[in-house]
Amino acid sequence: MRLHIQLELEREAVLPVDHNHELLGLVYRLLATSDADYAHFLHEEGYREGTQDTRRSKLFTYCGLRVAERSRRRLEGGRLVLRPGPVDWYLASPRDDFLTHSATGLLTVGSVISVGSAQLRLAMVEALPTPIFAERTRFTCLSPIVAAVPCPDDKTYYLRPADDAFSDAVRENLLWKHRLLHGAPPEDDRLHLEFDPVYLSDPKHRGGTKLVTFKGIQIVGAFAPFTLTGSTALMQTAWDCGLGEKNSIGFGMIEMYERGNTR
Repeated sequence: MRLHIQLELEREAVLPVDHNHELLGLVYRLLATSDADYAHFLHEEGYREGTQDTRRSKLFTYCGLRVAERSRRRLEGGRLVLRPGPVDWYLASPRDDFLTHSATGLLTVGSVISVGSAQLRLAMVEALPTPIFAERTRFTCLSPIVAAVPCPDDKTYYLRPADDAFSDAVRENLLWKHRLLHGAPPEDDRLHLEFDPVYLSDPKHRGGTKLVTFKGIQIVGAFAPFTLTGSTALMQTAWDCGLGEKNSIGFGMIEMYERGNTR
């Protein structure tokens, strides 16, 4: 499930183009306002599959601040300038406790919410139900999808949409998240991801990649329409937790495709 948080910006605000870190700080402030112990557990530990598993997941994701009218946003170097008006933010998790604490925090912190230097008034919070997925469903990205593989020199290579390994990487990651949530793999464990080849072939889309800087680290993610074929249970896991890696720092939030929407 996910929360749709509608905010109102009353004065022009300036944020980093990549404001994942500012939003992550907001997430933990909201959780701590509702339950400090839960916020500490999620920040310091998170969920893992048994005591021997070195991987951990926070089991939530979010997108950047969104405005409907392009005329209300402009880029100035590494800064994002937002003009006054409504601002939308989406926060998702399969965990009821996370969503409850987030909503409670939103209703407790007061009418004004700070994201970096931006001051936004809380207008509305609503829970959005999980949609019904078909065996073949088309999606778009609300934030880039990250899939990484280790390299021999101890560096990380971020897979691009054109890399054949991308689909298998996100499938294995989703199977792990499904086991974290349900203690077992889904009955149907098939999943294949295919990016829109027409979108990728357009030079203005840079091969469907997007570079994001988080705390000084450059991360390459896929940002293009795509189709998932196979297990609807894994699609729901992707919808709730995020697709790919680094979900808790704002990567991998997806939405159902609507005609004309290729954001």
